[in-house]
Amino acid sequence: MAKSFKFISPGIFINEIDNSELPALPEEMGPVIIGRTERGPGMRPVKVNSFSEFVQIFGNPIPGGRSGDVWRDGNYLAPTYAAYAAQAYLRNSNAVTMVRLLGAQSSNATSAGKAGWDTDATNTTSNATNGGAYGLFVWPSGSRPAADRYEMTGALAAVWYLNEGSIVLSGTLRDCAVDGTGGTITTGSAALIRSLSSNTPSPTTDVAGAVANEFYAIITDADGNIKKQTAFNFTPSSNRYIRKVFNTNPTLTTDAVTSTAQRKTYWLGGSFERHLAKYATGSSAGQAWGAILGIASASTTAVYASNFRMGFQAAQTPWLVSQDLQTSYADYDITDTNRVKKLFKFHTLDGSGEDEMKKLKISIADIKVSPNDEDPYGSFSVEVRDARDNDLAPVVVERYSSVNLNPNSSKYIARVIGDQYLTWDDVERRHKVFGNYLNASKYIRVEVNSDVDAGATDARYLPFGSYGPLRPNSWSYVSASSPTNPDASGQNNWVFGGTKIAGTQHVVGAVQAFLNVSGNIGEHLDGCAASLKAVYPAIPLRVSASDGGVPNPKDAYFGIDSTQASNNRFEDSYGDMLYPQPADGDSFNKTGATEYSYLFSLDELSSSAHTTANPNGLGVGVAVYTSGSRRAGLSYTAISGTYTEILDEGYNRFTVPLHGGFNGLNIRQKEPFNNTDLADGTDVGNYGHYSVRRAIDAIADPEVAEYNLMALPGIWDEPLTAHMIEVCEARGDSLAVVDLKTGFYAETENTNSVSANLGSVSTAVTNLRNRKLNSSYGCAYYPWVQIRDTISNALLWAPPSIVALGTFSSAQKKSELWFAPAGFTRGGLTEGSAGLPVIQTRERLTSRNRDDLYEANINPIATFPSEGIVIFGQKTLQVTPSALDRINVRRLMIFVKKEISRMATTILFDQNVQATWDRFLNKVNPFLRSVQARLGLTDFKVVLDETTTTPELIDRNILYAKIFLKPARAIEFIALDFVITNTGASFED
Repeated sequence: MAKSFKFISPGIFINEIDNSELPALPEEMGPVIIGRTERGPGMRPVKVNSFSEFVQIFGNPIPGGRSGDVWRDGNYLAPTYAAYAAQAYLRNSNAVTMVRLLGAQSSNATSAGKAGWDTDATNTTSNATNGGAYGLFVWPSGSRPAADRYEMTGALAAVWYLNEGSIVLSGTLRDCAVDGTGGTITTGSAALIRSLSSNTPSPTTDVAGAVANEFYAIITDADGNIKKQTAFNFTPSSNRYIRKVFNTNPTLTTDAVTSTAQRKTYWLGGSFERHLAKYATGSSAGQAWGAILGIASASTTAVYASNFRMGFQAAQTPWLVSQDLQTSYADYDITDTNRVKKLFKFHTLDGSGEDEMKKLKISIADIKVSPNDEDPYGSFSVEVRDARDNDLAPVVVERYSSVNLNPNSSKYIARVIGDQYLTWDDVERRHKVFGNYLNASKYIRVEVNSDVDAGATDARYLPFGSYGPLRPNSWSYVSASSPTNPDASGQNNWVFGGTKIAGTQHVVGAVQAFLNVSGNIGEHLDGCAASLKAVYPAIPLRVSASDGGVPNPKDAYFGIDSTQASNNRFEDSYGDMLYPQPADGDSFNKTGATEYSYLFSLDELSSSAHTTANPNGLGVGVAVYTSGSRRAGLSYTAISGTYTEILDEGYNRFTVPLHGGFNGLNIRQKEPFNNTDLADGTDVGNYGHYSVRRAIDAIADPEVAEYNLMALPGIWDEPLTAHMIEVCEARGDSLAVVDLKTGFYAETENTNSVSANLGSVSTAVTNLRNRKLNSSYGCAYYPWVQIRDTISNALLWAPPSIVALGTFSSAQKKSELWFAPAGFTRGGLTEGSAGLPVIQTRERLTSRNRDDLYEANINPIATFPSEGIVIFGQKTLQVTPSALDRINVRRLMIFVKKEISRMATTILFDQNVQATWDRFLNKVNPFLRSVQARLGLTDFKVVLDETTTTPELIDRNILYAKIFLKPARAIEFIALDFVITNTGASFED
């Protein structure tokens, strides 16, 4: 005490000591929930503390049943049960750990065990009529020039995926007439067919009112039967718009989940409206030529581009590159790494692939040179933006201001945003962490060039542009019978990557020219010279700072433009241009079969006022982007001789896309993790089984994720649910809430009638007994229930694990977690105990049903006339009679063990002496008294003395204590005797 005061002269000294401060409470654990969500990081645990935070990261729950353009919009056909489970629990608690399921595949996966999707096609180079991927290539019309050669550059306009059969165009062949319109009417692929006009009928139907770039297609099955024939175009407002007249739902090609009446043999994949408009801009009908060609993969094998059997991968931006520091510009080349340096790129967080790349884009803004000589590093800001916004009204989701490329700075880009990522080790069954800086962003991480990270690059470097996403190489067809282009072989030639390839096979890189009854393009151009070039899709770039009506042109972002050509509305084909390369290709590393879809740099901005009269063109007009303008000496930086000029002009921002992300799911299934496919699966032979088991293993280690419940809503595959229980039992600190195989199938898993999908008590009881489970670390409920989505107001059937989790949450909020989450007080689902509105049960249980279920350790969800729907049991899956065969006792023990273990960690590595023992006892005894006072225990005793921690144990550095507990039991049976007596009887007897 004397140390607190300075005693010199006599007096009274007062000090205040506050010993009432409460110790910090540990974070609430809550359940871990494994399953599909709308979006978000995948295959790793992410903790959320509210439903609003859950929605921000993982999206809203999906009730299923929504059709529409499944290819573009994603799978909204099947419910995301895991999201509803999170919503139910978070209604009354504030902690859930989510593991989003994506399609992963074992490192030893068989062909059947690979993730992703493909078609049922079994094509070979000699068989062009048995499915695969087919593309429509469109060229603009034009008369033959003086050189007597048709020279046309066209574009890939759309891709169809066929399980069988083929797709052909029907119309007028192009011939050697000046305008090419003198050919005959025919039907076929690999032939140049004229687009329709108002007075040109197809062979089978009138197509009056045709618009620009409108064609007539016929799809047949393997036997030649017509499955679809229609006119189509690329005008969204038209009734014959391509995405209105063709099937865009891949699940309709899967027999197991589609009725015969609805079944399709094909689906339409990407269509590239804005890309097409760049190359075929006819203002009226009849001004374009199209050809259907088979699309090969990135290699020259017969594996077609309908093979996307591969595991999930995060989306990336292309590499962002520096300015050119050299003053010479005549040999400028943005891909020359000796003068333009790759600086960094962004990745979506682990697993968040397709969804985030379609919803987000990245902008670099406020690029500034260093303001002083002491620090040569400039700065810039990183903006994560909504992909659907426009530069007139940017929607910034996250912003990181004034970051730099100085590895020693607190504003170093990797330090501010984060660069850590996970890789999965199949041998050790765990994630390994790489990177130096914790991720601060909810959506992205940054990958910095190793030279930049080492401080080995010029400090003046700033992000100035980027490479574009990769696409298949452009290709050309050159006819051989031309005096202006003689060819000794006399054969038609595909020209690919600058090299002519002669022969009849016509398999060149990304293009497969199918030979069928209509022959190939060359046969219909023989005798008239032609040079056809086709370009694969690329995201358009902003051309002028004035585009889009931005009030101040210097607020415009150059780089990619995700809006429509004529307005600021979102371009719906944007997401189609982000899709990854097929399974045997590479989405992120350039190969001989791919090219950059664009190369952009602020170094190639010039002034719109640059004219002969105004050769400098600086300080007036608005900036425009022209590829090649620096090399030509016309750009701001070329004219001024310094990269700072364009920044001084105020043009200091640009945007890049995320691309190449893939969820690894089978898009042909409504529910990619359906129980039918999971049945009897193995890690190497079934990607769904492997993915779920890996997700469970990812959170098996208590030091990776803390939780006290585990749920896998909607998946009742027995080996996987058994693995859940094994993990919970091995940890000793969580309870698995499992769904059972009951004979019930969600409508997204088969085409059976409703009556065939009901399931039964006897099936549930028999299947569970046959499993011979005996564990207090698992519990199960029956039957499924109907819930109402509080956001969309939709009704859906949900597995019982969802409402069980919600009831656990509400019960511990109303009372304590060691009170039984059952009965009319805490288990009333009609009264809101589930956290979600419960409308009805799939089966109304009788008293005998409830007895059968409870005897088998299945907790009934019963319906009563007055009380409504109630959880009417609280057994674990332990068969051996003990206190632990009840959920409330198991949850009590999980809680007590976890809290006391936390207290024990506070004395770890302290001296093994009586004073330390007393400290431990002084924490444990008050805690257990508190649990007893709150009706969790009827009595307890803690023994920690020389009888437990003996001198021998002390010498071995061990402290050993015994904790005796008497759990409070729940009342499950009430017996009341009502005795009727004679009038003269005395109640005192």
